[in-house]
Amino acid sequence: MKIGIIGAGLAGLTCAWYLKKNDIHDITIFESSGEVGGKLKTAQLNGFLLDRGFQVLLPAYPETKKVLDYKKLDLQAFSKGSLIFKGNKKIPFYDPENGLSALIQTVIFGPGSLVDKLLLLKLKLTLSNTHVERIFENKNRISSMAYLQAYGFSGRMIQDFWVPFYQGVFLENTLETDSSMLLFTFKMFAESGAAVPKNGMMAIPQQLVDYIGKDKIRFNSKVLHYNQSAICTDEGKEEKFDKVIVACNLKEDTTYHAVTNSYFETDKLPINTKHIILNANRNRTINNVVLLSNVAPNYAQNGKHLISVSANGIHPEPTEFINDLIGLFGQEVKQWKLVQTYLIKESLPKINYEISYSAAAQDGVFYCGDHLIQGSINGAMESGRRTAEEILKAV
Repeated sequence: MKIGIIGAGLAGLTCAWYLKKNDIHDITIFESSGEVGGKLKTAQLNGFLLDRGFQVLLPAYPETKKVLDYKKLDLQAFSKGSLIFKGNKKIPFYDPENGLSALIQTVIFGPGSLVDKLLLLKLKLTLSNTHVERIFENKNRISSMAYLQAYGFSGRMIQDFWVPFYQGVFLENTLETDSSMLLFTFKMFAESGAAVPKNGMMAIPQQLVDYIGKDKIRFNSKVLHYNQSAICTDEGKEEKFDKVIVACNLKEDTTYHAVTNSYFETDKLPINTKHIILNANRNRTINNVVLLSNVAPNYAQNGKHLISVSANGIHPEPTEFINDLIGLFGQEVKQWKLVQTYLIKESLPKINYEISYSAAAQDGVFYCGDHLIQGSINGAMESGRRTAEEILKAV
């Protein structure tokens, strides 16, 4: 069987990985750019590794566990939980798994009331016994904000923890994202925390390419048109295939969340932590700050420290970030040096979870991608797997 795949992002590569694993080797992947990975890209600049936008892998993801070799990725783990900055206070929100001291600090000084903390523990225990499929099978579609309010969390808990944390996860400020994604991601964070590969997020798609074979990918090949049995590129040649898969978003009407990610270098860290730092101040621009080289030392190979700063929306002026950072860490921020800024207009797609995903379309073409199922690494890989399974049914 001869397979043509349009797009060498995570969905297309995962689809090809499953096809090869099931003895389908005649695969051609058409990639319009000069590199694989789609949204998962890592640049090397001045001794730093810079992911295109702050991204993490949640090792508990069911789809990544099926495919990726975590040992080869050499995952560098964040401390579970977070550190919340509000006014002049540093509010600890540490996972009890970090030890008795973490538990005591969180109970006494953490966000919200004792009732909030008990509700959080109840939610964590409930989700630990809930299968992922059940979370997404729930037909009660409400926003994450509406879910948290209905669950009983106080306004202070929502504003001090849930909103600043999930602004950075969903890349939107009002938590309008479907509550199924909140429950799914909270379950994933609770089970295994977050991590980055030692050599950057690009190591994830690169590991798939190492298995598939780089010779299967045709770089800088723009597809002009396609149908269920043929693909035509800007080289002017039409090629025939038994199955055609579109593993990228060619629709112009998809709405995306935007994010701005800036990297700074410094000789001295403002605080020693491997937690994600959340900005809970009322009039904020920045969502989170990550002392990235403290978590993953390989991200800075020049004796400096690398700090990631993120905010939802597009913020081309560095002063917006600097003013917020001074409010968080003080005047020493003025000594930081801007390394790179990424203005990402198409980051996470907005998903309508009432529309069920199907890999096979009426036109005979197969489709996959995170924009069709779930805006995450897990969603991209799930769609790639399910598309491969549909094709394998016909073998």
